[in-house]
Amino acid sequence: MAMTLRLPDELNEAMKKQAEAEHMSVHGLVIKAAEEYLARQGKRGLIDDAVGKIKVDFADALRRLGE
Repeated sequence: MAMTLRLPDELNEAMKKQAEAEHMSVHGLVIKAAEEYLARQGKRGLIDDAVGKIKVDFADALRRLGE
């Protein structure tokens, strides 16, 4: 899918510098950043689910620890 991405000038310049430092295109850097963001968000969902389960399964122990 083709898409146009307009970045603020300051961010665009920072992206160009970073892309050059990593020997890649700005397009490649944007793809890399998007992939890393989505991977983190996926992990965050798993962590949130685990924390929710712990809160339910160990509610009494957590309450006692807080006292």
